[in-house]
Amino acid sequence: MAEYDFRAREVDTGTPTSARLYHYYLTGEPVYRNDQIFADKVYDELPFLHTWALHNRAFLARAVRFMAAKGVRQFLDIGSGLPTGGNTHEVARAIAPDARVVYVDKDLDAVGRAHQLLRRENSPEKTAIVEGDLSDPASIIDHPESRRLLNTDEPLGLLIVSVLPFVPDASDPHRLVADIRDRLPRGSYFAATHVSLEDADEHTKKQVAAAAALYQATSDPVHLRDRATFTRFFDGFTVISPPGVTYATDWQPDRPVDKDDPARPCNFAAVGRRP
Repeated sequence: MAEYDFRAREVDTGTPTSARLYHYYLTGEPVYRNDQIFADKVYDELPFLHTWALHNRAFLARAVRFMAAKGVRQFLDIGSGLPTGGNTHEVARAIAPDARVVYVDKDLDAVGRAHQLLRRENSPEKTAIVEGDLSDPASIIDHPESRRLLNTDEPLGLLIVSVLPFVPDASDPHRLVADIRDRLPRGSYFAATHVSLEDADEHTKKQVAAAAALYQATSDPVHLRDRATFTRFFDGFTVISPPGVTYATDWQPDRPVDKDDPARPCNFAAVGRRP
């Protein structure tokens, strides 16, 4: 049985990161004071950030439940962020107690806190955290912890939720996703979201654009993309339809959708299956 091993390194607390900011949007709990100062400026431009983050989190949970109901028993969560309520392994094991999960994040606070959580839970035979980055798919797939927990002979649930907007075009994000896709077993599923302003009204477009502009001062600038560009991430997958490529709120919702919610059209989502 492997043991959790993580040695904290020096963290840059002065420059906000997408993982720490997202955690603040979700929970209202800042990791560092500088994160809160910056996030509050973003809130001034985009007041519905908390709602937007909740939509992402709720979609993640529904996607995991969908995959688990389809028989998926192993998950790779890339850009998993700082642990909070409704983590992937918790959602999956409510349906399949034997589900295995590998979390991946490049943020040292996310990795460190995940190690603390997993050490408390003491289930290394089913859960691992890897320090890694979508920009290097091979280092994720071939990581010893991934090889230890993920079986290449059975379907896998790939989760890249609220991550793709932080991958610049220069890094060719479609190729990065395709590189992982080509290593997935047949019958695997892929879930993703992407912030967009394509379908928003003019006022909301200005709000989203202003918030995205602020992110240029972080370690992870935001890159907005339209529906067609987001859909291309699912090349090589059969998109689950209904609902197809839609808003995160509208993907197999478990409660009535508020169509007047300004955050609703700002977040595309989809789930695909590798045939």
